[in-house]
Amino acid sequence: MLILRMARRNILRQKRRTLLTALMISGGFLLFSLSLGISEGTYGSIIEMFTRMHTGDIQIHKSGYLQRSSLYKTINNADDLKIALKKMEFIKSFAPRVYSSALSFAGAKTSGAIIMGLDPDMEAVSTSLALQVKTGNFLPFEPSKKVILGKGLADILKVKLNDEISLIGQGADGSIANENFHIIGIMGENGSSFGQRHCFMHIKDAQDFLSLGPKIHELAIVLNNHKGARKRAKDIKLALNDKSIDIDPWQVIEKDFYNAMRADRKGANISNFIIMVIVLIGVLNTILMSILERTREFGVMKAIGASPSDIFKLIMTEVILLGLVSIVIGIIGAFAINYYLSIHGIPVTPIAYGGIKFTQMISSIEAKVIYQPTYVFLIAIVLTGLYPALRAANILPIKALGDR
Repeated sequence: MLILRMARRNILRQKRRTLLTALMISGGFLLFSLSLGISEGTYGSIIEMFTRMHTGDIQIHKSGYLQRSSLYKTINNADDLKIALKKMEFIKSFAPRVYSSALSFAGAKTSGAIIMGLDPDMEAVSTSLALQVKTGNFLPFEPSKKVILGKGLADILKVKLNDEISLIGQGADGSIANENFHIIGIMGENGSSFGQRHCFMHIKDAQDFLSLGPKIHELAIVLNNHKGARKRAKDIKLALNDKSIDIDPWQVIEKDFYNAMRADRKGANISNFIIMVIVLIGVLNTILMSILERTREFGVMKAIGASPSDIFKLIMTEVILLGLVSIVIGIIGAFAINYYLSIHGIPVTPIAYGGIKFTQMISSIEAKVIYQPTYVFLIAIVLTGLYPALRAANILPIKALGDR
């Protein structure tokens, strides 16, 4: 208690210096927390948009499909899988899909196309594909030989709404797939990364066209919380116990996007580290200045019987006390600002990231935004105070009293 009272007195001895040091620590903490909050909030928003755009949080395929896709690598027990997935409480929804390549014709124009068969009803509650139709309408709930073309494919074929296109492909039974379809919508826009060469149709139309029967190539799963994708993929794999299928989270399915996001986060971590170093250099400078000014005081304390450990404890108590008060102030400010930005965000010029355009950076108020800066700054402040405390504790009384 005596050391605590002395530490409090010493901190308040130079009020202006103490205030500036506290503001420096609190400001650094605030910047660190704000950087984390915006990073977590914005990336969370991007991931949410990305997974809801078309991938889902988890996908199920025939084993090896992602490594080398093929018309013949189908999920043959799709109905049983759907029943099992409906029983899992952490799954919000899922959507079956069919894929293949085909040659598309319209008048004198021709182009390769990617057929994507969808269940319009299940897709509407799982992804935002329907919202990406910029011209026309989304697929009807019943098979009707109607299709939606990606913007890139529509531009190549020089077609518009209500035009007719022909598709030629390979059927799963070895036959030649050949059919005419009417265009009811154009999806996406120039510069988007998904769907440019796609031809979207009802899953029943796609299965009939490709002679697949009830077989599908993919089940896209949407979770109640996208942050648990890796763990939930393992949970689903354990529950289904089916070695004939692969169950992968979005981080595996969209590996390039995930790696780009991780690299961007590393850049943010470097910025946070630089902020912390600048703050701690200022704190170290302040502590050293305080010790140099009190050299004779420490000499007197030692001369009247204070031990080196008493001096060490006193200075470390001052450092920790000042750090704790500053961090508490920083926590209050960080929570308030992050909470405000989580609601209102920061408007920005439209930025494309991973093929997604977003116009607002939002923050997050999750626990990580507060506890990570707290323990990082506490550890760093304690380490910063060690050298000055050891220097003062080991000073010789005769030398300290002779210092002018």
